[in-house]
Amino acid sequence: MAGVLGFFRAQIAEIEHDAALRWYGVAMAFLHVVTYLYWVDQRIAAFVGTGAEPICWPLVPECGALRILSPAGVALALRAYFAAAVGTGLLFASRRLVPWAYASLVLVNALKLAIMLLDYRLRMNQHYMAFFATFAYLFVPAKRDGLRVLVTLFYFWAGTLKLNWEWISGAGLYRPMWPFSGSGVLVACVYVIVLELGVAWGLLAKRAWIFWAAFAQFLVFHALSWQVVGFFYPLLMFAILAIFPLSRLVEPRDPPDGLLIALWKGRELRTVYALAALFSLLQLIPYAFPGDRTLTGQGRLYALHMFDARATCAGWAELHNADGTTTRRDLKLPLDTRVACDPIVYFNRARNLCRQRDAGRAAFEDLDLFLSARRASDGEMKRVIATKGFCAKGERYDPFRHNAWILTE
Repeated sequence: MAGVLGFFRAQIAEIEHDAALRWYGVAMAFLHVVTYLYWVDQRIAAFVGTGAEPICWPLVPECGALRILSPAGVALALRAYFAAAVGTGLLFASRRLVPWAYASLVLVNALKLAIMLLDYRLRMNQHYMAFFATFAYLFVPAKRDGLRVLVTLFYFWAGTLKLNWEWISGAGLYRPMWPFSGSGVLVACVYVIVLELGVAWGLLAKRAWIFWAAFAQFLVFHALSWQVVGFFYPLLMFAILAIFPLSRLVEPRDPPDGLLIALWKGRELRTVYALAALFSLLQLIPYAFPGDRTLTGQGRLYALHMFDARATCAGWAELHNADGTTTRRDLKLPLDTRVACDPIVYFNRARNLCRQRDAGRAAFEDLDLFLSARRASDGEMKRVIATKGFCAKGERYDPFRHNAWILTE
């Protein structure tokens, strides 16, 4: 117990004695303010409260039982979440209140996680990066260096996902991107790959002109992305990126050779390398699963969920009635995110229909579940799910191994 307390005292002391980290704590709290604004904009209270159909995370398959708040109660909880986020940011502004700010940031993240576990539709890449950055800020020593390396790896691994024609051609973009059109879109998409795979390392450079040139490009990139992905992602990334100018402008300075050289020569703390290794290993998990990961989604629970491709799909259930007839039920939800074509969504909707039948709220004997999907640049749909007798089979979604009912050929 003494060792655990000593660890947390050391984390708090590191933040207390570094003005850059204290102000970055304000940025970490701001992530939750932006999250609240986005959730209100998306009206999540309507689908995470009691009575709404649950779409559960594979690791929380019975999320419906966790829904104890009405939509009005969820709205009240969201306001409390917002107030706690603002209060946390104010606490970080005072050095003597850092211990309270630290504890408050832990609690705010716990509240956010509790809300997210109520429905899989709340899954977004933005939350993944926010949680990872917060984890590094709260629990990893050498926070300045660990955070900067981590954010650089955000970009690097996101760039590896874009090494496909779907992204390069611009077919993966959700909306037109001003001021680019025609071949300019292709040039812009290739530039983003170069930015994330190459220019990102300039964020760790010693020379000021290299750093500021790289940093400015990312600011412009996120500002332009607003028109494609909305306000949430750019504002979140502006807050996460704040660690870079804070580390350049606030004492203590970096090692004489700069962070990138120190990292390359093995001069950083082991915790920095451990953080980088953990994050990078998680990005490799999807490659252990067969099939097109963009369509099957398998393994991507643990990795970045960037939009590297735009999937279109059709999902439905064939309900077998007692009189021998069948009824087709469209299962596609009006979602504007990558989860719209995720097999997890259709698995949940089919399971919900089975449970309605078992409870006497739906009259059919069994159902067949189908999902066909394709990348925007593909010519034909590929069958992703074709499970007959879904209710009788009692299929489960295994988050750790390939699910045989998800087709990969």
